[in-house]
Amino acid sequence: MALNKQQYEALPGKDGGERAMASQGNPIVSQPAKLSPTEEYVLNLDPATVSGWSVEEVNQQFLERAGLGYMAEQFYTNKINGKCLMLMNEGHLHELGITCLGDRIYLTELIGLLKKKKREAELSAAKWSGVTPAPGIAYKEDCGECCLAYLCPCCLAKTYWRVTGQGVFYKREPPCGLWMEVRTEYMDYRFFKDLELKTTRKCLCCCAATELEMYVDDHDASGAQKEGEPPNPGAFHPHVLRHPEAAQVEQIIRNSWNKVRLVAE
Repeated sequence: MALNKQQYEALPGKDGGERAMASQGNPIVSQPAKLSPTEEYVLNLDPATVSGWSVEEVNQQFLERAGLGYMAEQFYTNKINGKCLMLMNEGHLHELGITCLGDRIYLTELIGLLKKKKREAELSAAKWSGVTPAPGIAYKEDCGECCLAYLCPCCLAKTYWRVTGQGVFYKREPPCGLWMEVRTEYMDYRFFKDLELKTTRKCLCCCAATELEMYVDDHDASGAQKEGEPPNPGAFHPHVLRHPEAAQVEQIIRNSWNKVRLVAE
C-alpha cells in the first residue's frame, strides 16, 4: 500500500533563502511558554514572608488566588500554615484527601516555584560582607596608606566584598577625585582551586594581620582565552582578602564551595 506523503512547498525565509513548510498547516514556531497570572503572582511572593503565613493567610493569599479555594477545609483541618506549605509535595496533598490529580499536579507546580525562589534567594543572599583596607594599622599596605586612612579617608582606594552561596563578589573603587574605572569581579565557586589562610605583616613588622588567599581559575571562568592561545600565566594569582574576619570568611567559603562540589558530583 502506498504511503500518503505530505507535500511541501518552499517559502522565502528572512535571509532571502527558502524554508520548507507543510502545505496542509502553518509552520511550527518554537516560543517560550508564557507564565500565567497565577504563576507570575507566585514568583513575586517573598518565600520568607510565605513561611510566616498563618493557616488563614495560606488559604486567602495562596489557595484562593490559585483558584483552589475548595481545598481550604482540608488545609484548616490539618493546620497547613506557610512553613508547612513550603515543605509540601504531591504525596502530602494526596494524604489531605485531594483526589483530583490535575489539581494536585497544578498545586505541586506552584509550590515548586516557591521552593525554587527560596533556593535562589538563599544562594544570592550575602553570608558576609566587608570593606578593605580594614580598620587598624596592621591592615594597611604601608605607612603612606596608613596616613591616608586617618588624614584623608576618601583619598584611599577601597574594595567592597560580598560572599554569597554562589561565589564571591568584590568591587574596587578608586580614590575620590581620580577618574579611574571601577573594577568589579565575580568568582564562582565552581572555578575555585584552593584557599589559604595566612598571617602577614605589612605596615609595621610588629603588627600581624590575617589574610585569605583565594586561588581561582579566572581564565576558565571569564572564557577570555581564544582557541590556540597559551594558558594565561596569571590565571591562578590569588585574590587576597586582608581582614580581621578572614578566618570566618574562609569557613563560609569552604562550606559553600563543598556544597557546590557535591552538587556537581
